[in-house]
Amino acid sequence: MAKKNFEISPRVLYHFGEDLIKNEEIALFELVKNAYDACASKCKIFFKYEDKKLKEIVIEDDGTGMDESVIENIWLVIGTDNKSDIKETKCKREGQEFIRVPLGEKGIGRLSIHKLGNEITLYSKMKNNPEVKVHIDWDEINKADKLEEFFIDVDDEHTDKNFIEENGTKIIVNKIKGEWSKRKLRKLYRSLLSLSSPFEDTLDNFQVLVESNDKKLFEGLPSLEEIKRSALYYGKCKIEGDRITDFTYEFRPWDVLKKVQNRKKTIDDLNSTDRILKKIVKNKPVDLNLNSYKIGPLELEILIYDFDPSFMDFNFSNAVVEKSSLREYLDENGGIRVYRDGIRVYDYGIEHDWLGIDLKRVGRVGGKISNNIVIGAVKLDRKLSTDLKEKTNREGFVENEAYFALVDAVNFVLDKIVLERNIDKNRLKELYKEHKVSEPVLSDLEEVKELVEKRVKDTDTKNDIVQYLERINKQYKEVKEVLIRSANAGLNLSVVIHEIEKLIYGLSGAVKNNDVEKIKSVAEQLEKIVQSFNVMIRSSKIKEDFLSDIVQSVLDTFHFRFKDHNIKLITNYDEVEYKAYFAKSEAVSVLANLLDNAIFWLSYSKTSDRKLSIFVTDQIEGYYSIIVSDNGPGFAISPQDAVKPFITAKPHSIGSGLGLHIADEMMKAMKGKLLFLSEHDIELPRNIILEGVTQAIVALCFPMKKVGE
Repeated sequence: MAKKNFEISPRVLYHFGEDLIKNEEIALFELVKNAYDACASKCKIFFKYEDKKLKEIVIEDDGTGMDESVIENIWLVIGTDNKSDIKETKCKREGQEFIRVPLGEKGIGRLSIHKLGNEITLYSKMKNNPEVKVHIDWDEINKADKLEEFFIDVDDEHTDKNFIEENGTKIIVNKIKGEWSKRKLRKLYRSLLSLSSPFEDTLDNFQVLVESNDKKLFEGLPSLEEIKRSALYYGKCKIEGDRITDFTYEFRPWDVLKKVQNRKKTIDDLNSTDRILKKIVKNKPVDLNLNSYKIGPLELEILIYDFDPSFMDFNFSNAVVEKSSLREYLDENGGIRVYRDGIRVYDYGIEHDWLGIDLKRVGRVGGKISNNIVIGAVKLDRKLSTDLKEKTNREGFVENEAYFALVDAVNFVLDKIVLERNIDKNRLKELYKEHKVSEPVLSDLEEVKELVEKRVKDTDTKNDIVQYLERINKQYKEVKEVLIRSANAGLNLSVVIHEIEKLIYGLSGAVKNNDVEKIKSVAEQLEKIVQSFNVMIRSSKIKEDFLSDIVQSVLDTFHFRFKDHNIKLITNYDEVEYKAYFAKSEAVSVLANLLDNAIFWLSYSKTSDRKLSIFVTDQIEGYYSIIVSDNGPGFAISPQDAVKPFITAKPHSIGSGLGLHIADEMMKAMKGKLLFLSEHDIELPRNIILEGVTQAIVALCFPMKKVGE
């Protein structure tokens, strides 16, 4: 019997880097962890732009570095176990000694570089050793049949020195893979800066720095300290074994909220029963003891934000952090994350709702929280939490009994903090709530009918007008019911409402002035408008067509409204010939809704020199997009809230709160997407920027290629 060995194809290395590492964010995170393990004080990531494209990524640290022997016997050996035993590393810097526990365990993190680009140049130097240069061209891997035929250049006699007398490692990535939009890089910037816990001042003096030669790339992004100062509620809790051993809750009202005062609760305010850990089994509380597992003590620290329109503008009118910037940060970096020795364990947080916060909406007494209104950190000691094992693909812990005990424990203390938050939130709402919700249009019609009854003296004329109003009332209700049932037509419900409200206002004025002829004219016009919207009930099929057709159809309808509101239109739709896949009636409805909202806010904010832009572009990867923006006040609520049904920032509840919700659903149904952007996320034409038309930017993204059902 002959004995054979496995042979490994070079493509295995390719798949390790490409498939085991989920995305570029985790790839960079793995390289940052390597810098931390090398006792570095900082890791700098530099994005080099040329001709508006990302050309190079540089990852540089001041750690211990590597010599030729380490590179040959450890760095180039996949799956080495030199970090697998959790042992302390004594690091020294500037005469001070400190301890670190290695974060990397599997020995495959170095392959994450391949996720970023195909050409890798690495320089590394240990103290009192020559600098080593390593060059890897992943394009060559396809030319090799066997692993030993895939050669990597290692040279300790090169001349292009990078460190001279210093120690550390510098990795240069070229032949960048994938698409790197500015929006993607800004999101990555926020994520990289959140690698360490937001509640730690320093991590053994370890810093992550993110820079670029494009000075505008990260412009306008708020600092973490500015973000933290905007929170209204704060909580901190420590768990050891089977009980809470420390507890703090603070209500931190902004200075402008004069009707309320600071409030604080501590461990002394919790009775002995409230301190004992519990978990829910078959709807019954059962004792929980973390000492049954190697989890060690854990600490939860959390900031909870509040965007309730009743009082949110009290803070943001003069805030350092704009509402849009804060919401954008929380949308991408919110949630409760897990940190071991201060370094994040991916991918817990808003990306992975591991505590079920959004799923359950945490329906605790008096209120709810969601991942996009919190910044939280669960802190673990790496040496004491060995039962919590990280998955090979770097996407969280293995879901064993210890993991589920961790989830139960964190949810238990989260309940305590949210309960206190709800007390203060309800007080705020009671003190600052001003407006009540009312049924739009119908209540206005009733008011006009009452005016007609009181002011119109001629009986025949009065009866004619009342009949008109009753017919409008009936038709409006019929149209509304159909629109609610139909997603396409329902999108236009807010448009119907706004148009009718405007004419009702004119009708009311005519009644007050007893202008009989105008009353009849406006009433007839009202009836025609309600009837005309029946056409929008019809749906259409998804097919390839010109985006300019969508814009032209909507502008034909909105021409008189732009003129009536003195709005200058800036557009390039007639200069491009992009064809995408969409259902025309639905697409027209979505765009009409965006324009209707823009007109409202431009008028309501009393913006002078009103301007609105419709910009058609191919900048968003995989889509041709229609981008709408204006020079009004911008968004008053977060994108997440804006697309929820019956949520509106319009005063006195005059909006239906359905428009953006149905718009978002319709874009998804057409395999497209609705995006809320900042001026830094997209390259707007120069004339749009110069004229300040950079507020309330919304992109309707239609797929370039047909997407399967």
